[in-house]
Amino acid sequence: MLDLIAGFLVGVSMVTLVLVFCVMNIEIVTRYLFGVSTLIADEYGGYGLTVVILSGLMYAHRSGALLKVEMGLGLMGRRTRSAALAIASLASVVLAAFSAYAGYQTWSLSWLFGSASAFASETPLWIPQAVIPFGFFLLSLSFTEEFVSRLYGAGR
Repeated sequence: MLDLIAGFLVGVSMVTLVLVFCVMNIEIVTRYLFGVSTLIADEYGGYGLTVVILSGLMYAHRSGALLKVEMGLGLMGRRTRSAALAIASLASVVLAAFSAYAGYQTWSLSWLFGSASAFASETPLWIPQAVIPFGFFLLSLSFTEEFVSRLYGAGR
């Protein structure tokens, strides 16, 4: 199930990247040809890249594309390596869950106080911030699955 979610989210990431590309190019064309700005390209480009990154994290983890230090792993025995990888998975669960919690706190404060961006669009900040706790929560689920599988010897 998590692989299906990750696959869907990488699709969302790709579509969002295309949209960011379009917004940035519209900005370039309108500035160059007409001397006017859309006034939203930088802001929405940043929001879009946040969606791209946080939508792609779960897929990157599940496909083995996240960075990990392997130098010491080659020197360890099989059992020590398994234990080290399980501990690393658990630490990753904690960090991703904490990031989801912190993202939720930021989102809820923006919602509570009706915070809006300082740009011309005055976008309610809870809208782009919603992706932060969601993305990190799903990443923590993926790390949790890895931890459980390593704990029971299935290892990824």
